[in-house]
Amino acid sequence: MSNPHSAADPSAQDIHAGQASYTKGLLTVYDFMVLGLSCRFAWGCGKKEIMRNYESVLGARHLEIGAGTGYFPAKARFPVARPEITLLDLNPKTLEYADRRLARLHPRTVQANALDQLSSWHGVAAGGFDSVALNLLLHCIPGTIAEKADKVFENVAAAGRSGARMAGSTVLAKGVPVSRAARILIRDYNKRGSFHNADDSLDDLELMLGKHFSEHQLTVFGCTALFSAVVP
Repeated sequence: MSNPHSAADPSAQDIHAGQASYTKGLLTVYDFMVLGLSCRFAWGCGKKEIMRNYESVLGARHLEIGAGTGYFPAKARFPVARPEITLLDLNPKTLEYADRRLARLHPRTVQANALDQLSSWHGVAAGGFDSVALNLLLHCIPGTIAEKADKVFENVAAAGRSGARMAGSTVLAKGVPVSRAARILIRDYNKRGSFHNADDSLDDLELMLGKHFSEHQLTVFGCTALFSAVVP
């Protein structure tokens, strides 16, 4: 189990704030409120688009970074009947919720900080995965997109075998169309500490994708960036 205070930068308080809002109460309405309403009407990208990007990379051995409610692995079509799924999250409540939802697939759960080095993710082997996903995660992590994506993508590239594929999505505040409603929500969520994306830009995200992966794709819907990449 990873120590949430092990990352020297950003602060442990900021890291905690980014995941603390995922309470049991929120998780019960998350699919409807966030994936059903916020993604479509505020962030400009419906869950169908996220799922399409997600399913395009799935492999038999899959690592889900940021477990959430387990919606995407629960609803997705995997290329095999019994995929080996590992759920990784800092919040034990999301891990428990997603684990129950995916009980038929017997996922492995790992409590860890996505910013920490892969070696601290106990039970996650380097090069052990065919696919990795991180949906709606980066905007919850403290730091600029360049800082946090640099660390997270380094871990993704280490966790995936050569040729493994990664998919993700994040809400950006710069370099993308941000509606008035989205701007108000982004400002409010950053003030609360549940989002940390006030300076997250499309250019910085693309820079980090190019740094860590042999090839990548980046598509914008509203102020949401959908991305996929191939591990070298």
